[in-house]
Amino acid sequence: MSTIASLTDETPEGKSIVELALTQQVDALKLKVHLKGAELIKFTAETRSSGVTLADGTRIRKGAADAIRQLTERAGKAYPAEVVERVQLVASNGGTPLVVSHNDEVLGVVELQDIIKPGIQERFERLRRMGIKTVMVTGDNPLTAKFIAEKAGVDDFIAEAKPEDKMQYIRAEQQQGKLVAMMGDGTNDAPALAQADVGVAMNSGTQAAKEAGNMVDLDNDPTKLIEVVEIGKQLLMTRGTLTTFSIANDVAKYFAIVPALFMVGIPALGALNVMGLKSPQSAILSAVIFNALLIPALVPLALRGVAYKPVGASALLRRNLLIYGLGGVVAPFIGIKLIDLVVGLFM
Repeated sequence: MSTIASLTDETPEGKSIVELALTQQVDALKLKVHLKGAELIKFTAETRSSGVTLADGTRIRKGAADAIRQLTERAGKAYPAEVVERVQLVASNGGTPLVVSHNDEVLGVVELQDIIKPGIQERFERLRRMGIKTVMVTGDNPLTAKFIAEKAGVDDFIAEAKPEDKMQYIRAEQQQGKLVAMMGDGTNDAPALAQADVGVAMNSGTQAAKEAGNMVDLDNDPTKLIEVVEIGKQLLMTRGTLTTFSIANDVAKYFAIVPALFMVGIPALGALNVMGLKSPQSAILSAVIFNALLIPALVPLALRGVAYKPVGASALLRRNLLIYGLGGVVAPFIGIKLIDLVVGLFM
């Protein structure tokens, strides 16, 4: 019954039930016979259930416990207490309970367990060190969501979320000036993927999710966002590093050269010639040679990029200013002075 009710369910849960049935040698031909002339009920985030109505009027449904309970009670049928207990037990153990009904009478509970990839807690910890808050937004019930969130190590979770809830949450975060990245695989994730600043769809997801996202993760890894953020931050860091070094370098270079250029006409500026450059001519030539050597030296850094470390933006800024800002100030003084000593031998 659960297999027939899952044939139109494109969620990972529905697909897994069908795949399990096929591995257990369920006769696919018999399934087709049962479905001949049947009305297929697709899974939606609003109904949170799927199923079929066979040609003889038999109704088979499978879905979230509260959705099937509403169908059962609306038909005037009893919802067994043992089913309520089983649903709570499955949810408290981190599983996803799906209830199956036949003509609005509950048959049983299907338990699905999410497989949490090894090392995922460490990867979420890396995201925290990068200053990124992780939120799991799921249609599962609160007990299941809480169990998985704690086991995976995410910062927060939202349970029993509908497509509009996911999109509204992202909008609320964006209105606070935050950049939001969303990863999803289902049709009900598509609106949120489109709303997010960065939408990453799983390769195993639905076509709607892939079309709504900005990119598709071929590895189906929910923490692939780490690599996406690291590459983006490395590009920004490299650009910032080169800009910081260039500005500091220019300031120091002009401070070193200007006094030497004008100290002949304005002798008082000679006191500012802290580098002790030999003459205006040697100062200009030394600066030109220094620039000619510096630019090729920065090309490998620009191509390779600055090594990224998972730290916050403020720490990265301090590191940039300390290494490349201070380095940009010191390098011209040392470089121009050394070149001036050599040039002075020939002038």
